Amino acid sequence: MCGYVFVSVRNKKAFGIDQHLLRHRGPDYSSEIDLNWCRTRHWRLSIQDLTSHSNQPYSNEDNLLVYNGELYNFREIGECLYSKSFQSDTQLLFHSLEQEDFESIRNESGFYSFLFIDRLKRKFFGARDHFGKKPLYFYFDNDLLIVASEDSTVRTIADQYGKKIPIDNSAIEHYFKYKDLHFGRTFFKGVRELAPGSTLKFDFDNWDLIEETSWREYYLAAPFYKQTKRVNNSINILEDVPSVLKANLFSAIEKRFLADVPVQIALSGGVDSTLLALIAQYKGIFFSRALTVSSSSRPSELKKSKFLCDSFSLQQFVIDFDSIDVLEFLKESIRAQGGPLSHPHALAVCALTKEAAKQGKVLITGEGADELMYGYEHHKKKNATFAFAQHLNPADYFDISELEKNDLDDLISKNNIFENNDHRDLEVKTHLLSLLRRNDRISMQSSVELRSAFLDFKLFETVTHLQDLGELDKGKNSLVKIIKTFFSDYEVDREKIGFYVPFDEWFKRKIKVDRGLKVVIEKAFRFLQDELNWTLKEGVLLEGKLTWALLNIGLFLDLEEEYKR
Repeated sequence: MCGYVFVSVRNKKAFGIDQHLLRHRGPDYSSEIDLNWCRTRHWRLSIQDLTSHSNQPYSNEDNLLVYNGELYNFREIGECLYSKSFQSDTQLLFHSLEQEDFESIRNESGFYSFLFIDRLKRKFFGARDHFGKKPLYFYFDNDLLIVASEDSTVRTIADQYGKKIPIDNSAIEHYFKYKDLHFGRTFFKGVRELAPGSTLKFDFDNWDLIEETSWREYYLAAPFYKQTKRVNNSINILEDVPSVLKANLFSAIEKRFLADVPVQIALSGGVDSTLLALIAQYKGIFFSRALTVSSSSRPSELKKSKFLCDSFSLQQFVIDFDSIDVLEFLKESIRAQGGPLSHPHALAVCALTKEAAKQGKVLITGEGADELMYGYEHHKKKNATFAFAQHLNPADYFDISELEKNDLDDLISKNNIFENNDHRDLEVKTHLLSLLRRNDRISMQSSVELRSAFLDFKLFETVTHLQDLGELDKGKNSLVKIIKTFFSDYEVDREKIGFYVPFDEWFKRKIKVDRGLKVVIEKAFRFLQDELNWTLKEGVLLEGKLTWALLNIGLFLDLEEEYKR
């Protein structure tokens, strides 16, 4: 939910901020404050407390707050921590920051990215949630600081101050190799991402910007959900493991349904989304619709989800993926994300959130359950987590004189990262983070908040503790057992169910007849040859991962040409 921009210029006043820049992130209300030494604008998507009392920037004479996120059970947190009633999570966060008590709420259920600005001292304190559900991008040099919810917005504003920020060619190389970007880099030179769970501090008078945690420290640090071990002791954790898991799971899912607007769920029919629907039904929680993406390539998805909806009289809306214009959805998703996509599933997220926007502002997904329960096949194989199992080896397809050694290669070779890090933690910090970036940018393009029910700090803390003690198996069996207490007819598919996107089948059909696709692919080839000195080897076939990377790069270059015009 929401978006914000902060601009500070060292030697002159900042320009006014275009009110349309991030309107898709917050169409309900927008306002700007000029403090002479900085300007900040906020766009609000109203989810909790729909009144004007929680409009932002939220301020008093001393401080102001621009905040993008949700603290779901803010009323309970306020009563517990401060013996005080709050009308919204914005008010709770503002109060906590005024009390310099951020540590008390940083691990509570929810997500956030914010700047808390001290008007008098001309400083700010910013932070991002542990999982990285909500973004914080920035550009900083000798005379300009820009902080914003989207990297492309940072670039647009920098352009207004004469800072021409080009595409980072080395980022394209990194994307081609790993299917994503790491170490806080973006596709734009000089625009960076704050590490999840980190803080950002700025002192205008000293022109000093401090990141609390470097990305190298982020990747090498112990898992955040294993650092406190605050497991609820009201139940004997070793004698009643199923009850502990069930209680924490129910609590996490219930909180994600807290909203003052209609809530919908994404239902594939697999274990994760089925649990969402069944627990909501059991607890009497209303949600308006279940949304399913269907494709003739994977008919089992629709059959499973339809059976569930029929059994419990749930309203279901089916999106026929075979009937959509895949190329247009791909262009739209790349535009929303501000760069090439990591995975074709982005197209399903685009379809789901566009439909969800027709009847509400909140869509709940099962994202994170695989990381929580070791649900991916590659968790069983050493050195095979997403970001570190090389996506494409450029030398297999191109004649290359030399590949630039990047930060990720250096980290792997010097630190034995596979030996020293929990594989699930690597998954959370790489693959899951890329999924959350995708979810935020694409859902917010439709002004929809995507909530990940299994990405709850306390749930992760409890489950990982039980697994470390050997009291909880790794895998989805524990979740399936909970489902069967509600729904004895539930059958587990041998193959993991998800929102499948038949990209390869679509491309093979279209490339033969669509000249436009060939033009896009040729543009990617020219870029790789002219900018990176990669020459395509003879006999290389356009298929699979290579096709996906080239098409994404080519369409991103189309957007770049459009931007320059």
